[in-house]
Amino acid sequence: MEDLQTKHQGTTFGDIAYREHGTGKAAVFIHGLGLSSHFWRRQFGALAGQRRCVAPDLMAHGETQIAPDQDVSFHVQADMILELLDKLEIEQFDLVGNDSGGAIAQLMAVKAPERIRSLVLTNCDVQNNWPPVALGEIREAARSGVLAAQFSNFANEPDLFRADGSIAELVYEDRNTATDENLQRYLGPLVDDVDRRAAFDRYVGHQDHAQLTNVEANLRKLEAPALIVWGTEDVFFPTKWAYWLQGTLPNAREVVELEGAKLFFPEERADTLNSHIAEFWSA
Repeated sequence: MEDLQTKHQGTTFGDIAYREHGTGKAAVFIHGLGLSSHFWRRQFGALAGQRRCVAPDLMAHGETQIAPDQDVSFHVQADMILELLDKLEIEQFDLVGNDSGGAIAQLMAVKAPERIRSLVLTNCDVQNNWPPVALGEIREAARSGVLAAQFSNFANEPDLFRADGSIAELVYEDRNTATDENLQRYLGPLVDDVDRRAAFDRYVGHQDHAQLTNVEANLRKLEAPALIVWGTEDVFFPTKWAYWLQGTLPNAREVVELEGAKLFFPEERADTLNSHIAEFWSA
């Protein structure tokens, strides 16, 4: 399933874009840095028979529209998604997160534990691993207000994103997974205008790992069953963090390691991830 119509919902945080497919119990998918709800298209295609799949575009990403001074921190992103789900009349849901979307998922789980039916975390920000060491230069570029401009270059010249030693090699096993079309979907909206560029720079440059370290005690009380699926070749989020999550979340299953997989494996190894999620939801 490569394309779904984007819907929009007004909230106190702005006009939130989201995609939706399937019927029944709800499942919410949260993308990471520099992406959009399009990231989860292969999960929607496979899992819509089991769930009403919903994926928002985070603030500062995709087609979501916000005020120039809107807070885009992880905590506020979590609040935004919870309000969006209220508007969609979704009370309980399964939660799936990747990259910084996994951090936001953790915060949602401690803000509204009674609403979380289950939690699936793939490679993501965990505890004090923000920023990851490998993200240092990117974060500094964001703090200097130039990261969005660099991403604009990638949007205009996709081969730069796929070049030797560039970002695509860090996040994909096969850099060509970052097709011209997908890069335009992801990066184009980030750099549409001055306000959107500034919001994206804020999103990357001004997060604080205290957002996650401060909720560790609450994570240890979370009753929802958890599935942790982790790519072993991720330079940003090493496998040790999967086991930290397993040891922290009381009802976590055994970690599923995907040998050789990198950060954005939900796109590249969709069939494998979908199979694990479907089995987990059916248990």
